[in-house]
Amino acid sequence: MIFGDKMSVISVASAKGGVGKSTFCSCVGKMLALHDKSVLLVDMDIGVRSLDILLGVSEKTVYNWGDVIKNNVDYRKAVIQVSRNLFLLPAPIDFSEDYTTEKFSECIDKYKKDFDFIFLDAPAGLESGFTLSSKACDSAIIISTPDNISIRAASYACENIRKAGVGDVRLVVNKFNKRLHKKINVDEIIDVVGARLLGIIPDSQEIYAGVNGEKIPYDCKGNSAFLRISKRLCGENIPFRAKNM
Repeated sequence: MIFGDKMSVISVASAKGGVGKSTFCSCVGKMLALHDKSVLLVDMDIGVRSLDILLGVSEKTVYNWGDVIKNNVDYRKAVIQVSRNLFLLPAPIDFSEDYTTEKFSECIDKYKKDFDFIFLDAPAGLESGFTLSSKACDSAIIISTPDNISIRAASYACENIRKAGVGDVRLVVNKFNKRLHKKINVDEIIDVVGARLLGIIPDSQEIYAGVNGEKIPYDCKGNSAFLRISKRLCGENIPFRAKNM
């Protein structure tokens, strides 16, 4: 795998909202699951929460990782099966002092033997959910859109994740439109953020429709980008392509 030989717990983060972290987790999780990888998505956005909506399992949500930490439920019963190989661990509704970095890391450790990938969908900003995910992960993916505010926020998030002791950090440039972003140089984004590139995801109407519950065509440009990213996560040497985005 791109983050080493062991199973990866990956924090997906940015210091700015609206860049597509939850959509990334949902789409790359589905793609990995389709290719026989067992995947757990962990919603870290305490209170707001969105992954259950994106994945269409809101009605199945009963427990969350807060219940696991408080020993209210067996950890295996707290997860929701979304599809074959894809599972969700929801976030709590309210913050609790019980949610320390040590206890959250112990919670995530319980799941490591059962999954090939665990993605921690960190909230916008650098508050509690960001801190918990930074301390529990083996590696991180920073999401940035191709605009100066998002790039600066991504740089700030990358800096803070490295301060938390995470050495393996990668960058995904999301919502890239070759026609609209003629003046955006991806190499410059890489330099500013300070992380190696994992992938470029095109601005895709199909992906936006998928966020609202519509089926995403497997061969659309957005899904093709997620497929390439998923292959890189599994250790394949896949070339980068911004062509026709």
